[in-house]
Amino acid sequence: MLHVVNWYETILSKLAQEFHEEVSHKIENIVAKFPKIAPTVYKSARKMSLNRFPYNLVYTIDDEKKEVKILAIVHDKRNPSVWQDRVV
Repeated sequence: MLHVVNWYETILSKLAQEFHEEVSHKIENIVAKFPKIAPTVYKSARKMSLNRFPYNLVYTIDDEKKEVKILAIVHDKRNPSVWQDRVV
């Protein structure tokens, strides 16, 4: 995520802050509370779109550990193979 924040920082620092805030909000208020809300897109990986930015949160759920693991924050146009090898 840091490279995306840095890229938005070069355009406008407010954009970088807003990107970070949206990602944090999605993780803390949606994914953490309602992890199964996003559809499964590959094996056990789920994908949730950000509202304002063309990025997705890709994550898995470990029901036994009651844990969510963020695998990637990836651009909409990026080839899914960049994160698919991270899925167990």
